[in-house]
Amino acid sequence: MLKKSVMFLVLLILLTISVTATQEPYHLKLLAVQEADDGYIGSGADLFLELREGSGRVFLETNPLTKLDTQISTRFAKDIACNHFKLNCQKYDFIYTIRAESNIIGGPSAGAAVAALTTIAVLDLDHDETVTITGTINSGGIVGPVGGVKEKLDAAQEIGLKKVLVSIGTSVQPDFNNTNLTEESLDLVSYAQNNLSLAMVEVMDLDDVIFHLTGEDLNHQEVIVTENKQYTEIMQGLKRVLCERTAKIELELDQERVFLNENVTTELFERKGSAENATLDQDYYSAASYCFANNILLRTQYYQAKMPTSKAIENLYSVLESKTSSLKQKLAEEEIKTISDLQTLMIVKERLNDVSENIAKFNEQKELGFIEREEAYQSLAYAEERFFSALSWKQFFAMEGKNFNLNPERLKNSCQQKISEAEERHQYVSLFLGLLPVINIQEKITQARAALTEEEYELCLIVASQAKADSNAILSSIGLSEESFSEYLESKSKAVERVIFENSAEEIFPILGYSYYQYANSLQEQEPYTALLYLEYALEMSELSIYFPEEQTFFELEFRIDRVWYYAGIGFLIGFLVAFVIFFGFVKRRPKLKLIHK
Repeated sequence: MLKKSVMFLVLLILLTISVTATQEPYHLKLLAVQEADDGYIGSGADLFLELREGSGRVFLETNPLTKLDTQISTRFAKDIACNHFKLNCQKYDFIYTIRAESNIIGGPSAGAAVAALTTIAVLDLDHDETVTITGTINSGGIVGPVGGVKEKLDAAQEIGLKKVLVSIGTSVQPDFNNTNLTEESLDLVSYAQNNLSLAMVEVMDLDDVIFHLTGEDLNHQEVIVTENKQYTEIMQGLKRVLCERTAKIELELDQERVFLNENVTTELFERKGSAENATLDQDYYSAASYCFANNILLRTQYYQAKMPTSKAIENLYSVLESKTSSLKQKLAEEEIKTISDLQTLMIVKERLNDVSENIAKFNEQKELGFIEREEAYQSLAYAEERFFSALSWKQFFAMEGKNFNLNPERLKNSCQQKISEAEERHQYVSLFLGLLPVINIQEKITQARAALTEEEYELCLIVASQAKADSNAILSSIGLSEESFSEYLESKSKAVERVIFENSAEEIFPILGYSYYQYANSLQEQEPYTALLYLEYALEMSELSIYFPEEQTFFELEFRIDRVWYYAGIGFLIGFLVAFVIFFGFVKRRPKLKLIHK
């Protein structure tokens, strides 16, 4: 009897193990280029992803080894996919493996594929493995261009792929087999279809990629950004205050008989026109920005004309320092409950920090015994108007919104997270441009770290967010042609609209993100690259709520069963039922013992 019981347990264990065996990794074909004697040739590679119960960590194994940028871009792509589709990525560790037959050129061209496979794995979607994507992945889930597309198409045909997805603007490239490069170009869509029996499709974002791979339309919904009425009223008041200040300074100049030269007059007139046009479009943030710039210009002209002495400048700075200190004390008394409160505090503290930096520079010059008057006039004018702007933005503390637990510990953690993200992006972009061209980004990261040390977490958040956005703007523009830039800018704008729409639906209107979005739209025609930068700022400032999850009650917590335990439970149940049937059959067939009565 004991022997049969042991057999029963062994059978039960074997059945459970057979069902709960580890699931096969998710897989996607990659396209790459490798060095050859006469240039580059295309090659295939394999990307695998295995999910393990964990905490969001990323592991990458490559064979052969790839460059550092591949490791960084993998983490970057995973984060973008998780944020873009609001995936629950904190419950998994991500184990990526790249296998290639020979050394391939390192680079971020697998970024879009990594983001796509991450989405497929977390959502457990079926996908067509005869389709692949070659492209970078940028903030907002936008697919960026990569090089060597023709060579990659050749490789795709050799390894049996049917469709290759590329970024917008990639389908035409110079034909290097033709001597007249200025006139001849190669249509890669026709080349792929006619020479390789291969479909090449341009895609804009991660939504398009997932649709072509899985047939699932996850994120394509109509997005209509509606401006929050309370935001409109407050921003309209802020604009009115700043633009009325322009008129006030002009009157002051007139009374002091300060005459402006033609260049200054023209600059003022143009900005006034821009402010009026923005006001007609109800773009009050842009209008306020134009008036703010005019105020600095006018105040500088005033000081240059009146030429105050070094002692007078020192007194003006002293008064400004006292006002700044007083306002900082008042800010410490503000109760921060909503994301709007947080963003308002971030904005005001950033402006006050600019004022303090200008005061500190002046004090350094004073201690050295040398004050450069012209520079002092411009610096003082900027500091005074920056302080007035900080005062004006305080109006947004009156804005309502959903409450969050914004205690110092959470603010500190979010600050550290933003710095980490900014450092990763900075390191990534440095691989392409070197350290010197992005030194200003490093300076912002250093400033954010100083704010963290001083427990100025709101200042840390806004500066670190700007540093991250600066890097994203550079990464987004690498490889973009002038012809495709406007279309790319439009896609980035739509990405911002989606984020603002989603946050607004959750009663979290991103006041700063929306303001930057409007300002970027006003710059698109005249200054498209500056517009891209402000769209990146808008993306960063519109998603702050992801760093501050709402407190949930027990009944609001979503009940989730990890895939491993799910299969384990099913396996155990099947094993138990099969074993029970076998055991019951054995008992039923066993001959009955007859009792003999003596």
